[in-house]
Amino acid sequence: MWYKIKPLDTLFFRDGRPFSMGAETWANSIFPPYPSTVYGAIRTWLIFERGSLREFEEGKYKEKYKELGEIIESEKNGSKEIKKGNLKIKGPFIGLYDNLYFPMPFDFLKKKGVSQNGRNNLFYIDIMNKPEIFISDYPLENILVNRNDFELEESNGFIDISSLKDYLIASQQDVTLTENEEIFLEEKKTGIKRSRETLSSEEGNLYRIPMIRLKREVSLFVDIDGLDSYPQEGMVHLGADWKVVKIETTEKDLFKELREIDFQLNNKIFKIYFTTPAIFEKGWIPGWIDSSNFKGEYNEINLKLVACSTGKYNLIGGWDLVNKKPKPMYKAVSAGSIYYFKILDDTPTQKIKENFHLKNISDINPEEGFGLSLVGEVKF
Repeated sequence: MWYKIKPLDTLFFRDGRPFSMGAETWANSIFPPYPSTVYGAIRTWLIFERGSLREFEEGKYKEKYKELGEIIESEKNGSKEIKKGNLKIKGPFIGLYDNLYFPMPFDFLKKKGVSQNGRNNLFYIDIMNKPEIFISDYPLENILVNRNDFELEESNGFIDISSLKDYLIASQQDVTLTENEEIFLEEKKTGIKRSRETLSSEEGNLYRIPMIRLKREVSLFVDIDGLDSYPQEGMVHLGADWKVVKIETTEKDLFKELREIDFQLNNKIFKIYFTTPAIFEKGWIPGWIDSSNFKGEYNEINLKLVACSTGKYNLIGGWDLVNKKPKPMYKAVSAGSIYYFKILDDTPTQKIKENFHLKNISDINPEEGFGLSLVGEVKF
């Protein structure tokens, strides 16, 4: 079931880097938020729809909360943890007039020093065999190269779903880039910590944070699965300061265009494009890949990782409300990352699509929306 999330005010989403008033004055902001942020907000909302947090924490009336999980006590150290239920999400995604937008893929760059506006400044970078003389610790057998006679650089912004479809089938059509300013604006907020007892300001605790204000036509969208019944609408606290957003169902199948792509993987090479961050057990390498030869088996499909472009990692943590302490910090492969795979057996294209297209394939917390992958064609 697709849900539309519409903010009623500015929002603020922090990255995983520490921020302490007095030690730092500037907090870092991210947008869109990490999947775990939205997953936690939705689960809390659904708990209130069924009863209360106290009932959930105390384990009362477990039957009505079973889809959302339960709190269990560890036999080793006595700490508590939430055993997740059936709730799963895909997203979050940016929507402008209900048209989804995605992070720019890292193998799609722009001319260095040239404005991103327009449709003529974006270029694919190609995959090729790594030359014999190659001074780098990059371990894979193929590299991505710029075959143009001008320099390219990372293109910041978003790609709409129609352009993304052309990108995934390696079409030569021009791809449109939507810049950040067309989606949201940053509003600087300055504040100072106050004493809880006297409510007076505390010296040396000035801070500034960049708040996100979405354009009027922009919303967030998330696909929720695993429930027996779905509320039609409600109000949810999302992000820092517990800002309120409205959430409501939408009848549109927002993945229809992507789901209906007919891939042609004739050269046994395909790529995976991550629309949300992915957390792998081996850092940047998926857990099912052997780090010595980069071969692996995924649902009886034999593959070899031959190239990738991952950008900078994301630090993803959070606050454990049950145990009142920080959650484990993970280094996640960022959204927009590209992985190129070679098919080592006779697996048909349809099976590749069924296992990797529009699937959360993160090793850790895939049910929270991490690692949503899309399959793409590769043409030499």
